[in-house]
Amino acid sequence: MPRARKLPSGNWRTQGHFTHPDGHVERGSFTASTRVESELQERQWRAGLAEAKVSKPSMTVGQAVDKYIELSAPALSPSTVHRYRLMRVHAFPDLMAQDAYALTAETAQRAVNKEGARISKGKPLSAKTVANEWGLIATALKSVCGSAPSVKLPKLQRGRHVELPDPAEVMAAVKDTEIELPVLLALWLSFSMSEVLGLQAADVEGDLISINQVKIYMGSERIEKDTAKVDTRKRTHKLPAYLMRLIKNTEAWKKYAETGENGPLVPFSDYNLRYRLDKCLQAAGVQRVTFHQLRHMNASVMLALNVPDKYAMERGGWKTPHTMKSVYQHTFSKERLQVDEAVNAYFEARLHTNTAHEALQGMKNGDL
Repeated sequence: MPRARKLPSGNWRTQGHFTHPDGHVERGSFTASTRVESELQERQWRAGLAEAKVSKPSMTVGQAVDKYIELSAPALSPSTVHRYRLMRVHAFPDLMAQDAYALTAETAQRAVNKEGARISKGKPLSAKTVANEWGLIATALKSVCGSAPSVKLPKLQRGRHVELPDPAEVMAAVKDTEIELPVLLALWLSFSMSEVLGLQAADVEGDLISINQVKIYMGSERIEKDTAKVDTRKRTHKLPAYLMRLIKNTEAWKKYAETGENGPLVPFSDYNLRYRLDKCLQAAGVQRVTFHQLRHMNASVMLALNVPDKYAMERGGWKTPHTMKSVYQHTFSKERLQVDEAVNAYFEARLHTNTAHEALQGMKNGDL
């Protein structure tokens, strides 16, 4: 503690110093008629600076999330940024106005409980949705403010069984319609919505089709991007004859063959594709499935055909620790070609039958 010194004038002076968080040293000199008063002034000055040092800036939870999204956006995909911004607008509306630095575990837990009961599209939010929303908030608080309260999230429901229609029923429902090609690309080749929409005529070479880019719709905004950052999703399939015929009937393929001008094989938006699929299934009396569930159906077919995990992962573009390294070096090995032939034969058979069971029984015991 600095001590006061008596000056020639008879007054007392105390010299103090304070180190700020940035390393800057601030000095002060306090003169009074008595030692006690001079030292008291110095202590009060130092205490005031110390209080300012530990005081935290004013920031709401919403502002912390905004700042996190702004700082992280360059390293995130456009679809992730879009999803974060939607969460910022709709998730935890009451919590967003709370002081981020004063947020307690009790307040946060009450907000989580309330969010779990919030109704969206006619039903309460799923546990996964709440977990994702809180994950964004917690990450933002830790990144911007240094810490986030611990909360207990709703228990995730795992292993829920979903009954899907027979693939043959879906194929019959869309046969000879304008969405037959995109639906079969998802059901037969396990392409996702963004992959189907991103396909260009030039992505077909001979009897091979490759995923080289994706197209994502975010509200009214359309984003096209290369998929190279996700190695397992950039893949190539051998095209069965039936899908090749559908592709050659598209306007994009005809123009590309005649002029060399490239263009999208599937000229729809994601909304239009979903709408048309719903209409086709409803008209045929087939159980409704989402476009994404077509990939689930493809995975189920491969499981029933005893397709080895390695090749199933390659075909679907799913990334696991077992297939992360050098999986594409053997993409078109003899064994993988046999897998393609087995899956193609299954779906070719579905073009001529009403159910999948007979063809499945005839193929699942075959050697791959």
